[in-house]
Amino acid sequence: MYRLVAIDLDGTLLDKNKEISERNKIAIHMAKEKGVKIVICSGRVYSGARIYAKQLGIMDPIIACNGAIIRENADGKVIYSNYMHTDDCLKILDIFHENSIYFHVYAGETMLTERLDYNSLKYYERNKALHAKDRVEIDIVTDMEKRLKELDGKVLKLVAVSDDSELLATVRKKLSIVETVDVTSSNYNNFEVVNKGVNKGKALERLSNMLKIPYREIIAIGDNENDIPMFDFAGLGVAMGNGEDCAKEAADYITATNTEDGVAKAIEKFILG
Repeated sequence: MYRLVAIDLDGTLLDKNKEISERNKIAIHMAKEKGVKIVICSGRVYSGARIYAKQLGIMDPIIACNGAIIRENADGKVIYSNYMHTDDCLKILDIFHENSIYFHVYAGETMLTERLDYNSLKYYERNKALHAKDRVEIDIVTDMEKRLKELDGKVLKLVAVSDDSELLATVRKKLSIVETVDVTSSNYNNFEVVNKGVNKGKALERLSNMLKIPYREIIAIGDNENDIPMFDFAGLGVAMGNGEDCAKEAADYITATNTEDGVAKAIEKFILG
């Protein structure tokens, strides 16, 4: 019997309009009624994930920033965090600047950016329709090096985004000189940098130990490279039909796409019977 489902957001639970389908909501509600814990496990900051937990009435902890932080849902209390070293952040910043690639930084609950574009622009626009307490704070920074030094020990991850796949590959390769970080991807046009050893799988393992739920009683559902570590840890790894090939190859089962209620169909099959 499965007692916990870890679910990615973008490309998984959310459709193309960043909304949760009615069938997904019903399946999650029915799983909760059976006593199953529902854990959102996202690359987003906590506040960017919590808004969906609120929609679903989920009170279980949230894994955010690709596993760099775990927080209680009810009061936001930090259960676990793994902040990046300032020296590493500055090395990465230099590489980003040298290659003129757009990036943003997650520091606590704040998204730092030098200009509004890609994710930061999307959050900026989305914030206009949200109550202040549900917004992702965005800080447009003129001197990122100075800001990172001021934030010493508060950065969770850095994200580079570009529609130029060659530029992404080139910059990602250059980051290999920073040996104390890991690089992964949550979308076709990005890569994300966190401390070495930080990933969704490690965070899920930490949370499962805290909740005393063994790995074999856990389902992990995701769509991309950054979801593979939680597939590796969980008893059952489920990839979305729209997922990247690497995620599908690492999963135990492939469900329908995120626009075809893939999360609901997996929950119905493996939990609701």
